[in-house]
Formats: sequence, C-alpha cells, structure tokens
Amino acid sequence: GTPVERVWFPLVVCEASCSDSKTTLLLLLLPQPPTAKFSWPFFDLQAKYFGSAHSYATHGVSNSKTFKDFEEGMSIRVRKLNEEMMEFDLIGVSPSFANALRRILISEVPTMAIEHVFFLNNTSTIPDEVVAHRLGLIPIAADPSMFSYRGDAAGEAKNEKNTIVLKLRASCHGKKPGGKTNQGNGYGKVKSSELKWVPAGSEIPEETGVNFTSSQDTTPELKSNPVRPVHEDILIAKLSAGQEIELEAHCTKGTGAEHAKWSPVATAWYRLCPEVVLLQDMAGGAAEELLETFGSSVFSMGPSGLQAAQEPPLECLERIRALSAEDEWKDKLQLRKKKEHYIFTIESTGVVPPQELLRTALDILSKKAQGIVLKL
Repeated sequence: GTPVERVWFPLVVCEASCSDSKTTLLLLLLPQPPTAKFSWPFFDLQAKYFGSAHSYATHGVSNSKTFKDFEEGMSIRVRKLNEEMMEFDLIGVSPSFANALRRILISEVPTMAIEHVFFLNNTSTIPDEVVAHRLGLIPIAADPSMFSYRGDAAGEAKNEKNTIVLKLRASCHGKKPGGKTNQGNGYGKVKSSELKWVPAGSEIPEETGVNFTSSQDTTPELKSNPVRPVHEDILIAKLSAGQEIELEAHCTKGTGAEHAKWSPVATAWYRLCPEVVLLQDMAGGAAEELLETFGSSVFSMGPSGLQAAQEPPLECLERIRALSAEDEWKDKLQLRKKKEHYIFTIESTGVVPPQELLRTALDILSKKAQGIVLKL
C-alpha cells in the first residue's frame, strides 16, 4: 500500500548457463556495476551492461540521434558490383540497423523455389525424398515480384499466378563406343539443365491440383526472361544403364525464414571499416621507414608530415596490427575501426541481382518501421 516512485531501469543482457546449455536472457535489472554477478538457483549469471544513448551524458558525450541526424548522416557507397556480388559502404547507421539489414537479406526477401515434386518414374538408386531435396536447393531464375504467395489450405487456388511448373525426364540406355551415352547426358549424369519450364502448366492436373487459365509465356517479362535454373551444371543424380527419372516440380514463393532454399543470398555479412591512426606527428627516419615498408597506398608525406590513408588496403592490415603491438611503434600508430562505418557484402545465389536484393531489403525494413509508428 506504500506509494512507489516509478524508476526506469537500464537494459542488461545476461548469459545464463545451466549444465551444458547456454541461454541468452534479456532482463530488466536494477542499476549494477558492469560486471555484477547474480546467484539464482541452477543458474550462474554474468551481467554485461551495454549502456544506452545517455550512458556518457555526465561526461558531455551523447549517443542519441534524431531523425535529422540519421537522414543527413546515412549514406551508401558502392565499392564492387557484378551479377552475383555487391560490396558497399554503409555509413552513419548503428550496429542494430546494419544487423537488421543483414537478417532481412537472409530470411525475409522472397524468391521462387521448388516446393512440390511429383514423381512419375524413378528407377535410380536415389530415393524420391533425396531427389526432391536436391531439386529444392537448385536456385531458380524467376522474378518473385510477378507471383503471389500460395497457401496450403484446402480449396486454395493453384494457378499461373502463384506456381511455376518445371519438368524433368532423363534416362540412360548404355554407352556407345567412345564412352558416350545414347541420351548424350554425360555418362548417365542428370544435371539441372534437364529441368524444363512448362509455361502452359501441369501436365497432370488431376494429380497436382494445379490448373492454369492462361500460359505464362504470354507475359512479356517471362517471355523475354524464361524461367530456368540459375546454374545448368548442378548434379542431381547419376543413372546406370536402364534407369530413368521422370518428374514434375512446382515452384512457389517463400522466404528464407521458412526454409533456406528460399534465401536469395549465399551469404550477407559486414565488417567495420578499418583505419590507421597516427598517434603523433612523424617525420625523418620513422616516416621514411613506414613509407618504404608499406608504400604510398597506406602512407604519404604531406605538408605537416606523414599522413595515413583513409582506407588502407586489406592485405596490409595484419602487418599494421602486428607493427602497432611492437614497443617501438605502439605509441606512434594504431589500427582502429571506424564507428558507424561498415563494409557490407552481399553474395547472391543468382536468383535476384544483388542491387535488387538491397533495394528490396531496405523497402522491407522501411515498412517494418512504418508499422511500429502506426502502432504507437
């Protein structure tokens, strides 16, 4: 019955270990020193205080940001770009923003992948389930924005708007003189190039329940960019003489959060941008030694003496780190990481170009933020 003053507690992350397992807990605890220990039954807790935007306000340092700060400070600068990989600088954002973008790229950007496989014949030594699993992991080049999600509920329409049909038929009838097979498929090897797009839809609609009302190749986008496997040399199975595989595979839209086969990236990762910092002005012998050792790509002579490059080559970083640990140089230079400056790498599976993946991921992140604002 005694009135209690409302107090805001800092967020503390604790790692709780119980026997052989380890669980990360988010707890709201009273203010404690950064390494406070707590004894709970069956748990040994080590609290780690990571601070907040106002942790160092008493020292005149504020980590808080306004929307204007974010808008003016954030920038993206492309370093490398090709059909499968993109490397860019992400500047002026917090680690949580960079990690949110990474997680969205991996698990929330939709793609098309083989979900259902209907076997008409399989006399190979590989079970149907294994063949179906291998087919599901083959990247399929198809624009996911042209298709809608398909539910598994009874009565759900399965048509040209949410399904892509692929057909595979391969057989081996022995080798001709010279080591070639009658079917010409490379010593009985069944590869992803054997998957053929069927724009008219399923050839066994009674079995699959998929009925197209129109052919997909009437769409200009699909007519100019037919559906196909991204790579044509992925090995699916090996056949001996007399063996055959005939099947129909259906692609549906999904995300990596449901299964990794829908993930559009082989990997998406980032690292803090390194920088070389000169702790004191250097000239004369020390400056000449650094110039001779690392060259002009890392150091250069300016009007005020030796200057370090803004972005040193990656191949020199370990040598600089080792040098900065020596007694002679530890008070002269350091290898540091730039705050809120990340080198982000996206490696696409080839289903969607990496620049489109980035644009889609940013759109998804923006919609998530808008959803939070609407609920406030």
